Amino acid sequence: MTFLLSCSVFAQSKQQKFEQAVTEIMTCLAKDDLASVNKKYIHPALQLFVVYRMGVPDIFYQTATLEKDSIYSSPYFYTAALKAKKRQLKLSAVDFDCNKERWTKNGFFYEQSVPPLLSDIVTFMHDYESVETPQMTLDVIRTIESWSYRVVDTESNIVFYLTWTNNEWYLTVFDLVSMDCSA
Repeated sequence: MTFLLSCSVFAQSKQQKFEQAVTEIMTCLAKDDLASVNKKYIHPALQLFVVYRMGVPDIFYQTATLEKDSIYSSPYFYTAALKAKKRQLKLSAVDFDCNKERWTKNGFFYEQSVPPLLSDIVTFMHDYESVETPQMTLDVIRTIESWSYRVVDTESNIVFYLTWTNNEWYLTVFDLVSMDCSA
């Protein structure tokens, strides 16, 4: 009985930390305070993967900081600053429907599993572009895809992953392709 109780408390603590991290990250984005996000929520070993589309394939770059002036990210941060506000975070899957050019649901959502977005990119780059990904990067991707939650704010078109490691949540993926229907 004691073991079950301690697991329950740990799970609640993990969830509370998750909700706090989401709130703090969205608040920082709304205030244009990327320095705070970089300092508190970017793990030095995992870093941050920014996923974007250039032409047909999705690609990513790995960075130690989230930057507003990146040519791939700036429009999304302006949108976040305009539309970020307090609202309830709901556990539910949500996708962007390119045929209707809108999200399948409206609101602020999270999923307790993530699609293999990074793995799919690595596979595509290997199969069609002959690009080899370093083993260390593959290990980080495996960690991200195993221990992350996906957060989607449909009002701001913000999609990111938080990864649970060392008893903390870290921002590991900023997804700029989930609502991009250009390919």
